[in-house]
Amino acid sequence: MSKIRTSKGLPALVVLAALLLALGLAACGGGGSSSSETTAAESGGAGSGNTENASAEEGGEKKHVSVAMQLILTGQAFGQEIQQGAEAFAAEDGNVSLETNGPPQVDPEAAQKQATDMLAKQPEAFGFAPFPPELWTRTAKTIDEQVGPNVLIFNERPAAEESEVSASSIQTFVGAADKTLAREATEQGIEGAKLPPSTTGEVIIGQCIPQEAGVLAMRTQGVKEVVSKMLPKAKQVVFTSGGTPQESLEAWTSELAAKPNPAFVIGVCTEDGGSLDKVMKENNYTFPAAAMDVDPGTIAGIKDGNLIGTVTVNWWLEGYTSARMLTEAARGAEIPEGWINTGQLAVTKKNIAELEERTNEPEKFYAPMIKELFAGGMPKAEPIEDAYH
Repeated sequence: MSKIRTSKGLPALVVLAALLLALGLAACGGGGSSSSETTAAESGGAGSGNTENASAEEGGEKKHVSVAMQLILTGQAFGQEIQQGAEAFAAEDGNVSLETNGPPQVDPEAAQKQATDMLAKQPEAFGFAPFPPELWTRTAKTIDEQVGPNVLIFNERPAAEESEVSASSIQTFVGAADKTLAREATEQGIEGAKLPPSTTGEVIIGQCIPQEAGVLAMRTQGVKEVVSKMLPKAKQVVFTSGGTPQESLEAWTSELAAKPNPAFVIGVCTEDGGSLDKVMKENNYTFPAAAMDVDPGTIAGIKDGNLIGTVTVNWWLEGYTSARMLTEAARGAEIPEGWINTGQLAVTKKNIAELEERTNEPEKFYAPMIKELFAGGMPKAEPIEDAYH
């Protein structure tokens, strides 16, 4: 069973047009929006063995509350896992009306419109993922003014840069440290490939959407730091690997046709692993490669040996934790300021069964982590700045 990893100690605007064209971190599906509203009628699942919900009323009856959560997107596995985790908590709690929403692909304008529409329904607590943070400043302030202090941010940090986070109106972030995740994935890949420091040639790094700051830039920076340390003689090549499955496949096909013998390859976005596996199979490439996050193609690539491994965020736990914290806040508990680290899982061929258990039985897999997180009521927060390291 994995443990929650922690770390202790990265403002150019993301081009909105690039985000919209990219259609998401790796989103799939058509246009429009996706929403889910759950009024749970029964409990069970991940809460078995957990501490009592601290927000229950005196008679043992939990006050019925309404909670809203705005996701970056719902058309890709990571967004769906966050949504499923949140809904699992709603079912476990039994007395919360939870509304989750998100566009199918990355679309900051549509996401903020959805958030505003949910805000008009006057939820008692509100969580949202501001991707990219610099385009959410006004909406974040409005949410905080209307629903605060029962507000938190998940998935993406309150600000793109650590130096800007102190100015954010919201100081609670639920999620993982993406730079740490990227370093771990890169170290795992280089060590698994047994590449010595004398390695020369090119290290190809795929970043699906161009960013100079924010979550994807953090991941790319984490990769570059490790490559500089472990493979100091290698040349680092960063390219835009495409924001949809089709764009990703085309981008990797083109990049690897031009550079068919790299020393090492890694992608920082969810769809990169599956694209790499497919291109490697079709062209009989044998260079060492690694991934971040998980889609079906990534799992296949690890099983067949094309991918050394991946490191993936505990997305389901992130959704569960956010929904539970918001629900308890709506019942009177105080949301702690800082970073609530929901961790990540490192995966290779040796522990692929652990990943499959996480996917197939998330309630069982995450139960010990949930118990640890909520052992004293609200989870304990680390300094929010640490989420940037």
